[in-house]
Amino acid sequence: MEELIQQIQAKVNKKKVQSLCKKILKKLSFKSVRDLANVNQLASWLYIYGYYDEAIAVCDILKDMEFTGNYDLWSTADYAMCLKARILRERGEMKEREVLLQKVNEHRHPELYKNLIDWYRNTLEENIASDSGIYTGWELVKLRSAIMYREAGGHPIPDEEFENDISRMISILENTK
Repeated sequence: MEELIQQIQAKVNKKKVQSLCKKILKKLSFKSVRDLANVNQLASWLYIYGYYDEAIAVCDILKDMEFTGNYDLWSTADYAMCLKARILRERGEMKEREVLLQKVNEHRHPELYKNLIDWYRNTLEENIASDSGIYTGWELVKLRSAIMYREAGGHPIPDEEFENDISRMISILENTK
């Protein structure tokens, strides 16, 4: 894992990637939501910048995580599997994608998705608008949420809406150094 992060650090000259690589190299505990969130963010930024192979490799850092009942920790593995599934779908590699999504959906509760529609469509957009283009945190949250809901399936929001939001968030975020 350390070698992978060092290779990414040497290859990708973007401040967000460099910063996250340093954090991960300094400390990575699989029992820390913050540490695992750094892994997710690194995978996200690599995806945003078009480094798909590297994004998959970073997602694979969390591939052996098992659900222990802690959804805070599990959500990091869930997202990593969804992001990898997205890249695999984009590449037409459907068999491996389905295996990932089966594992993700074992611990999802689609009946609760209806409670997230207003949060996704309205609250996130309000937060993005209130940032006035200064902070990219809410855009990243929206991107990650759209990827998770789109790839796992079963959400009442149409896939096309998620795809539009993903494209829009990437176009905003890819200009971040």
